[in-house]
Amino acid sequence: MALTLGPSHDAQRHRAQNRLAFAVVAVGVLALAARLLAVQWLGGERYERYAAIERVSKITAQAPRGLIKASDGTVLARNIESHRLEVLTNRVVPERIPALVRDLRGLLDFADAEAEQLVADLSKPVDPRKRRPLAVRRDLVSTHCPYDSSPLELIPPAPYGFCATCGRGFEPLPERHVCPFDQRRLLPQDGGGFRCSTCEREFCAGHACPYDRRALRQGRHNLRCPLCRRTFNDEVAVLRAHLHRIPEARVVAEIQREYPLRFLASHLLGYMGYAQPADLRALTPWGPQLLGPGDRVGRSGLERTFDWTLRGVDGEQLVVRSDGREHDAKGYDELVGAARPQPIVAGASVRLTLDLALQRAAKVALKDVHAGAAVAIDARSGAVLALYSKPSFDPNTMSGKRTPQGKVPDDLVAWAPLIHRAVHPFPPASVYKVVAAVAALEEGLVGARTTFHCPGHYEFGGRRFHCHDRRGHGDVSIVHALRASCDVYFYHLGELLGIDRLERYARLLGFGAPTGVEFPERVGRVPSRRWYLDHVRGGYLPGFALSTAVGQKDVTATPLQAARVYAGLARRGALPQLTVVAGWEGPDGPLHDAPRPAPFALPLRQQTLDLVREGLRAVVQDEGGTARAARSELVGVAGKTGTAQAAQRPRRELTERLRDDPGALHRLATWMQSDHAWFVGYAPAEDPDIVVVVLVEHGGSGGHVAAPIARQILDAWFKRHAATTEVPVPVPVPRARSDAAPTDPGADPRDPGEGEAPRDDALAPSVPAPDDDAAAPELPGEPVPPPADATPASHPSLGAGSSPGTGSSRGPDSSRGPGGAP
Repeated sequence: MALTLGPSHDAQRHRAQNRLAFAVVAVGVLALAARLLAVQWLGGERYERYAAIERVSKITAQAPRGLIKASDGTVLARNIESHRLEVLTNRVVPERIPALVRDLRGLLDFADAEAEQLVADLSKPVDPRKRRPLAVRRDLVSTHCPYDSSPLELIPPAPYGFCATCGRGFEPLPERHVCPFDQRRLLPQDGGGFRCSTCEREFCAGHACPYDRRALRQGRHNLRCPLCRRTFNDEVAVLRAHLHRIPEARVVAEIQREYPLRFLASHLLGYMGYAQPADLRALTPWGPQLLGPGDRVGRSGLERTFDWTLRGVDGEQLVVRSDGREHDAKGYDELVGAARPQPIVAGASVRLTLDLALQRAAKVALKDVHAGAAVAIDARSGAVLALYSKPSFDPNTMSGKRTPQGKVPDDLVAWAPLIHRAVHPFPPASVYKVVAAVAALEEGLVGARTTFHCPGHYEFGGRRFHCHDRRGHGDVSIVHALRASCDVYFYHLGELLGIDRLERYARLLGFGAPTGVEFPERVGRVPSRRWYLDHVRGGYLPGFALSTAVGQKDVTATPLQAARVYAGLARRGALPQLTVVAGWEGPDGPLHDAPRPAPFALPLRQQTLDLVREGLRAVVQDEGGTARAARSELVGVAGKTGTAQAAQRPRRELTERLRDDPGALHRLATWMQSDHAWFVGYAPAEDPDIVVVVLVEHGGSGGHVAAPIARQILDAWFKRHAATTEVPVPVPVPRARSDAAPTDPGADPRDPGEGEAPRDDALAPSVPAPDDDAAAPELPGEPVPPPADATPASHPSLGAGSSPGTGSSRGPDSSRGPGGAP
């Protein structure tokens, strides 16, 4: 019997299966070998880097803040890199605290009190699950000055001393005992030290602290700020070179704001500061906090207005620690993909309408005054071309650097550097007379040929109030009254109109209302009968309308408001909405242009506008005008002067502070007795392109002080736009009919101009105008009780003066108009 084998014992089939299995194994081995080759040879370096990772952390990454640019693209506010030193408290063991603090003191200048506070903070119990680092020091020195953001320059090693007890740093005493920064004489201190009263730098000649006699820690600096002349070491480089010995510490980069043009547009731009408790509130009661304690926010100006738009959206960043050092996760693509950190969204940049050349011209034109403002706008579109306020300040010194937090220039100094005078209300004086002129013409109370007699004074309620020209102007029409700024004529209009009609037309023209600009502004005050009943003891008196008609008593307006009002009159009733934003830009280019609202058409008759424009042109071009100093050889100018009485006196605390310097106190008191000088002008007179407003605080006569400054600004503009100018031909005011003024005393070359006698140099303050690059002296003041023919006006730096929307403590007075008459 033969034996038959089944299919499972087919030798040929087994050989085929074996070959297949061998092939599969061979392919797998080859694949593993290829992969091993790729890992070990091709990717060996990369995997070696991954293998060296000790720790991966996810930290918040600050979004780049948007830039602020001028109309020509020049950057006005930009970002630079700043650094802070942090200690990761959840990784600090108690036994390491003394050594950690000792190591940090060896690398940085730590005072004893600062070191003790650090030990106390590190000794507090910390939840290991919480990873909130402790900020040990902010604004570490690296490439920029921590005081003013200027780029540091390398110098030969310069010696310095540091006292660990009081925390003061001392520089070698100069030979002439003069501060190397501001050339001020150094003040000797008890113990042999010297101090600069302006920049507060300390100097000593020995090796012991002049305050506590402790030995100074001696060292050398190799960096210097070209602006403030302070010397430094690169603290960031020193720390990073030694962080491998301090695993609990790290240096974190953050974004710092820098303003390269410093004083030129500081009030408009504003400044940055660390978030305060009020800023840390959540958008909703149940939502997360939008800001952290270490965040910087806009504190004023455009930085505050557009803070959230400029800020962008913060994201997350992966930090890898390897080889004892921490660095970002650049190159760890798989790690980043797995962790999926929140992306960073950069803030949008804003492009302004500001013309830097005109802004510089405004700054130069105001160089000889103590305090004031200059505004220039496009008469057609309402775009702000220049907006300068003096004295200015350096926003770099206030943007959260080593200047102590919360310490800003004293806002009660007489120069008040933080007051934005371009949008601060002042008594407008004769600049306001166009309101009475427009109201009387529109109401039909006067016409082109209507005249009033000006004998040099006005009788009202049994009292006599003088015109600025005591000789009188004779019989004057409305054009002559605007040209010579005749107070008596406008007293008549105030009596005919009443306070409520003056208030209605003032608001119609744009006084007492926002101008439309994108940053915070004051709106001034336009009083009415109701306002006096609510805010003034004794209520309304009929004579208040007369004072209001000449821009005195309680009416106030800002230079920016005056520019908008005169733009509406100059453009024949087209009142523009002002704007300072030209458009927005993203990282990839322009986003969109800012919308320009159409001008508001004033419901005024063209005959009214023509008469007012004729009078405004006569103010500058006619020989009897009060603004002859505003005439330009390049273009025809029209406008109006104003001289606001604003006598004040220094505050009591300043009097006590300057008791040892009676000369300075006298110069200040003399300056504060002067009037505010105004001039509002536009050009070309027939078809205006630009409106310029100049306010000189306590400057004197508007025709003698403010008008020449405005002419400089207009000349600077039209030298660059010569093709659009007109020939400046003086236009004589038409001679009135037989019932008009037979004489024109305003043509007398000795005429002092609008409400002001010729300036007496003996009364002019001899205190030098503060330089924008120097700190303003502390010179606060308070109002002076008014004389019989003067009205006090609130000083921007004073709390004692009345402010818009608040009650006035003043009773009836007799300010240039018979405001106190029964």
